[in-house]
Amino acid sequence: MKKMLHILLAGVAALALAIPAAAQKKEGSKLTPAEKKAGQEARLKMAAEGLEKLYKLYPDAHAKIEKSVGYAVFDITSLYAILFVGQKGTGVLFDNATKKPTFMTSQRAGTGPGVGKQRVYQIFIFKTKDAMKQFSLSGGLGGDISGSYSTGSGGTAFSFNPSVDIVQIPESGMAVQASWGGTVYSVDTDLQ
Repeated sequence: MKKMLHILLAGVAALALAIPAAAQKKEGSKLTPAEKKAGQEARLKMAAEGLEKLYKLYPDAHAKIEKSVGYAVFDITSLYAILFVGQKGTGVLFDNATKKPTFMTSQRAGTGPGVGKQRVYQIFIFKTKDAMKQFSLSGGLGGDISGSYSTGSGGTAFSFNPSVDIVQIPESGMAVQASWGGTVYSVDTDLQ
């Protein structure tokens, strides 16, 4: 049993090291103009749906987003397998000053006890320009060290950065978990 735990922890560590390498910035889009436009429209529609669910659950969030420096909406699928946590998602970052969307992807590796698979909307509200810049690193790779917990279909997420609020809205699936880890957010060069 002890040997199996060491193997699992080594796997989590290897994945955590592999994510930044996998998220390296790609040069140019591999999509046709029509595919790129369709992808952008789908991503904007997803963001609108996530915000609609947020405002329904937390009506005061609308004012917070309007007053913020910017916000991001991600559609995240998570897998919790004993001590391993893996997430993959797509999203859009909105700068309230320019109103320009930045299309992004996310990958996360972490650890913590848990089991299940879950799809959630994750909404980030940036209170400062520095927090938003750190998140996106001006169009390159960004990151956040965060933790989350859930039971069944409910849950929440939190950032260790006091300049960022995170709201997690379950969409489907179930998980019982308490995890921590690092997430890499990168610009989706195929859609930019």
